[in-house]
Amino acid sequence: MSRGWQLRRLAGSLLVAIGCSGIGLTAAHAAKPVATTAGTPGFKVDTVSAPRRAGGGQNRFPKLAGNGNVARAINLFLYSTELQTQPGADGGAAFAALPRTTLGIDYQVVGNTARLLSIRIDTLAASRLRHPQGRGWTFDASSGRPVSQGELFSPEGYGRLRQRVATLRVQRIRTLQQTLGKDSDDENAVAETLAVYDDCLDAVRGDTLTDDALFVSADSLALEHGDCATADYLDYDILRPLRVEIPFTELAADLNDYGRCLLLGTGAAPCAGPVKDGPQPGSYAGTIGKRPVTVVFERRYDGDRISGSFVLDNRYHRLEGRSQRDGKAKLYETGASSDELICEFTLFGKPDGSLDGTWRSLADSQLQPLALKPLR
Repeated sequence: MSRGWQLRRLAGSLLVAIGCSGIGLTAAHAAKPVATTAGTPGFKVDTVSAPRRAGGGQNRFPKLAGNGNVARAINLFLYSTELQTQPGADGGAAFAALPRTTLGIDYQVVGNTARLLSIRIDTLAASRLRHPQGRGWTFDASSGRPVSQGELFSPEGYGRLRQRVATLRVQRIRTLQQTLGKDSDDENAVAETLAVYDDCLDAVRGDTLTDDALFVSADSLALEHGDCATADYLDYDILRPLRVEIPFTELAADLNDYGRCLLLGTGAAPCAGPVKDGPQPGSYAGTIGKRPVTVVFERRYDGDRISGSFVLDNRYHRLEGRSQRDGKAKLYETGASSDELICEFTLFGKPDGSLDGTWRSLADSQLQPLALKPLR
């Protein structure tokens, strides 16, 4: 009997024993896909598909129908962040830029209303064949801007959300620790699993939730923590992704005005989102000199760090950098080595959300003006 088979049997019996959907937590696959039909509020989401490079099955990816700026902004964001290419590609060409180590990709529409779109993207990597990774992207349907969990809650409400999620996850781990091994004949698997969650408890208790995947359905919000184990020990991380799902009715008092508008439908649309300085997550279009460019800022993390990408002359490039308190940001394109800097973006935020600045080639110090506006 293989260790992998034993672990899967152990995981199944444990999830049944402690209650997979108990204390506010559900399995990662529990969310039901949303069908969008004619007359349904929300976007029409088409599927781009092609056979996978190795093995059976199809790669599948969402593509919003229509030529409006909001659909264009969301398509550009998703294609750039997940496929590292432009939305114009279809069929096999859409997946051509995926890393060779990515064996498959699929998606699910979790929520699709007149005010928001929430999509799950699952990728299967060669290094984790039994453990696909799920990422969540939720967009404001009026602007096409990606929305994070922190933007939906008041400061006090977000603190209560953190406490609630941490408590549920710790209870789940504690229940597992008390149950684990009572009916198992694999002492090594039990020991390794206990070690994984002993190490994970502090991270779960102090989790800021900023790295959690966010999924928003028609009536609930779900957060997934991701991995508690490193790649070599994922077989023992049998509770991943520590999903917590909470009905909107239990969150109403903790949401801010923007969160209530998006999730509960209170107030008039479009919902008034937070106003922040500098580059914000989302899709931008503009010029470098006289050349058209599109830029996607994927996320801000650790306070001031920004990651993203840009397409110039039909070529895709990665960006990494930092923002400053005055709304200024510097980002760099790097080469094969992260120490090899190719060009520099210096950006200044404007009150209307657009960005001005300069693009500089670090090879010959060529300097050109840069102007970007959010796609919306």
